[in-house]
Amino acid sequence: MLKVRRLLTALSLTVMMPLALAACGDSPTVEFSPPPTATAAPIQKLEVPLEQPHYGFTYQRPDGNRYVEGQGNLPDAQVLDIELSGTPQWLVAASAGSGSIWVAVFQDGQTQAFRVECEKAVEIGVAPSILPPGAPPLLAVAGGEAFLIAPPSDAASPLTHPVPLGNSGRLAFIETDGDLVVWQDGAESGRSAVDALPDARLMVDEDARVLLLTKPSDRYPHGIVGDSLEATEITLVETQPSLRVAQTIAIPGNAVVEGISPIWADLNGDGQREIIVTVSDSQQGAEIVVYAEAGDRLGAGPAVGRGSRWRHQLAVAPFGPNGEFELGEVLTPHIGGIAGFYRLDHGALILLAQRDGVTSHTIGSRNLDMGLAGDLDGDGQPELVVFNQRFTEVTALRRTPDGIEPAWQTEVGGKAVTNLAASADSNGGLTLGVGRDDGVLRLWLAH
Repeated sequence: MLKVRRLLTALSLTVMMPLALAACGDSPTVEFSPPPTATAAPIQKLEVPLEQPHYGFTYQRPDGNRYVEGQGNLPDAQVLDIELSGTPQWLVAASAGSGSIWVAVFQDGQTQAFRVECEKAVEIGVAPSILPPGAPPLLAVAGGEAFLIAPPSDAASPLTHPVPLGNSGRLAFIETDGDLVVWQDGAESGRSAVDALPDARLMVDEDARVLLLTKPSDRYPHGIVGDSLEATEITLVETQPSLRVAQTIAIPGNAVVEGISPIWADLNGDGQREIIVTVSDSQQGAEIVVYAEAGDRLGAGPAVGRGSRWRHQLAVAPFGPNGEFELGEVLTPHIGGIAGFYRLDHGALILLAQRDGVTSHTIGSRNLDMGLAGDLDGDGQPELVVFNQRFTEVTALRRTPDGIEPAWQTEVGGKAVTNLAASADSNGGLTLGVGRDDGVLRLWLAH
């Protein structure tokens, strides 16, 4: 185990992973051994190993863009089914050298972790061994250890998780009263009364700025993403050299941001990040709206045309036939989901193509990560990866000059109930995974 040096988060996380696995074989196998005991110590500062961590977000990237780099071979991938000790609610993965670490989180917050390498899975320990029920996980892997990022304060919201601010050793998290708190060296180092949405995910960029949804309201009580509270503002916060609100974008009229986070990515190729949200009200329903960081509205897609109809924004990637950056979404995923692709062009957000028969969300769930983008078939063009309507098949869609076509499909082997997780190995090969309602983790292994 590497000696640790700098401070990161709040619980004692000393968990050894197996030092070696058996030589690679021809068929996938699962090995179970009693994992090391993972007990939570009293709240204290936690040090970062010399090797900076690889993080695993359920939404793939710190900026909320569910786009995975690397290449897979899903049409010909080998399948590994791992029997879990319960029904999973969340799944998270991170690279670990030539393999990867996978952690399932159950409805009661209990966790179960595996190291996957050479088409074999070995159960390992991970700490903390339990999260608040329903809380999403954030995984870190460094120096031969795997751990979940736990809140450093009992006042932290149990509906979201802290985020690291780059490699600074600092954490940002939301408290239940809506304050945004920065934590460093085992103590609070900054606080801002931003009035955060209780279940807001914190997006982070390369400058350790934080983007989040704020000022919750029940003025549009559709309630499909966990509760009837939705944000009426988007807030951008600088965290260095000190904590400062840099920009607040108010949502006009009786509309809200219907979701728990923006996508913060460069959609138009100008080298600057845009802020992408789903805006909804009771008259027009949902539309995708793009803002500049300065608060200017850059474009909006078509509205559904009636209330209680939602659009699920998923990922920005070079989906276009010639590598153009586009946004992928699923319209009304609960009632005949329709995948769509948008392009931001000269002040307009243009809906280019649609295809029905898919889904990416279960109504009432805070899990908005049941879809992602990536080149999972290795052809050089990323696909939008979602599910069929029954959550029994993973379905990948490719943009073409004429619209959208199926790229590949693969059976889940049951019903998917977690987010889609993905991890790249040291060679850039992608492994995809999902948890099923029968208590099985299914992995499609990179080669």
